[in-house]
Amino acid sequence: MDNVVRCPNCGQANRLPAAGAGRTAVCGKCKTPLTGGHPIEVTDANFAETIRSGSFVVDFWAAWCGPCRMIAPVIEELAASRSDVRFAKLNVDQNPRTAAAYRAMSIPLLVLFKDGVEKGRVVGAVPRGQIEAAIRQYL
Repeated sequence: MDNVVRCPNCGQANRLPAAGAGRTAVCGKCKTPLTGGHPIEVTDANFAETIRSGSFVVDFWAAWCGPCRMIAPVIEELAASRSDVRFAKLNVDQNPRTAAAYRAMSIPLLVLFKDGVEKGRVVGAVPRGQIEAAIRQYL
């Protein structure tokens, strides 16, 4: 099944091939690679549409949060190395509606989604292995 995600560079909605389909996904508008590399930024405006289909790990974070900054490189590494799940970041200060809807009271908070439905959570700046275990368990 194909997934639709927004380009992290220009915001264009793009249909992605299913994970493991052997095709490289690039934005149809600006040609930016859509998988691997970096988590995509999500906002109150595009959150529901972005996570609607496929497997996502969303990092609820804030710029002032030290543990959030500690876990950021781990999220970057996972986004670059995994094609079975997509990674997104939501700044809780800039997107209070979505942060409140998902009760993001302790950050960093990783919420795991499958086809728009929350499947699990990981709270705190945890090691990479713990995040990977949560992905195996919930997605």
